[in-house]
Amino acid sequence: MTVILVDSRHPSMVPVEAIGLLAGDLQYTEELPVRLAWTLSTARPVYIGEDAPALLSSDRNHPEVKARIDAGAKVIEPPARQGEKLIDAVAVMDRLRTNGPWEGIQTHDSLRRYLLEETYELFDAVRTGDADELREELGDVLLQVLFHARIAEDALEHPFNIDDIAETLLNKLGNRIPVILGAGGDSSSITLEEQLAQWEERKAEEKDRDSCLDGVPSSQPALALTQKVLGRVTAAGLPVELIPGQLLSVTIDPDGDAENQLRADVLEFMDTVRRAEKDILAGRRGEDVAVELDISDLRKVSAEEWQAHWLQVPKEPGVGGSKTQKITAEEQQPDVHDEDEAEDSDQPKSA
Repeated sequence: MTVILVDSRHPSMVPVEAIGLLAGDLQYTEELPVRLAWTLSTARPVYIGEDAPALLSSDRNHPEVKARIDAGAKVIEPPARQGEKLIDAVAVMDRLRTNGPWEGIQTHDSLRRYLLEETYELFDAVRTGDADELREELGDVLLQVLFHARIAEDALEHPFNIDDIAETLLNKLGNRIPVILGAGGDSSSITLEEQLAQWEERKAEEKDRDSCLDGVPSSQPALALTQKVLGRVTAAGLPVELIPGQLLSVTIDPDGDAENQLRADVLEFMDTVRRAEKDILAGRRGEDVAVELDISDLRKVSAEEWQAHWLQVPKEPGVGGSKTQKITAEEQQPDVHDEDEAEDSDQPKSA
């Protein structure tokens, strides 16, 4: 006696080992699609006639399935595939979006506070080292991805779904590290330094940014924003001495507003950087060449160019309060990913 178990999502995908049994005396349980039963000319429902040598089902908990397994029947089933539960999660999110009163009215904007909140909670879970907490918080972040993907399906303009997101990710990874992910990829053929350099080079080619600050979300916490901006400009070759002192050392005044002051200072600095970049491009371009025809590679800016064009940018001194506590830019709150802005809203907390 044999029990053939198939995936309820793909009931027609039968293990090779069971194919021969489908042509013989076979019974099937009632939850299987009718169209599947029609293709099995010798099959009959489980409750008709005597027990057949083989039983086809997609429900391991079906009474007849359990009875036969308990009696010692051989079980044939496809091996579990990694990622199957992700498909279940996508289906659950679809049901919630379709039938849930709260889920049905949410937008990308209304969910932004949860994405930020869950990111911080995940950061804390990583820091504590609690595996159970980490697994739970990763699930909460995954929920945000699934939720936004499902909302995007309903968009009147430029809709996309979770598969489009996955395809975009796969294409990005394939382009960023082709030596490893390409056909016949071999991780031994590339060093860590080469991989990192290739990643940054390909990323720059993809983004085609006009400024080293493109893609930095300005709505993240001021200290995290400052850290991100300083990382970008120093990577672009900006000499440290051009960075205002109030961005390198933050002063906390009990009677002041350090968050908004730092944000104002860093936003002003970002404007200064962008003006300098435009001036650098203009300096590289001949007077008789139109801006539209400029092909200068702004990523390659020397310290001398920064220095020369920085002096032409009007600057205003930063404002600082009395020093009661000093926080360096390295002592930052968890950063928010590039190109993903997040800020609070007044919606109720989700799962």
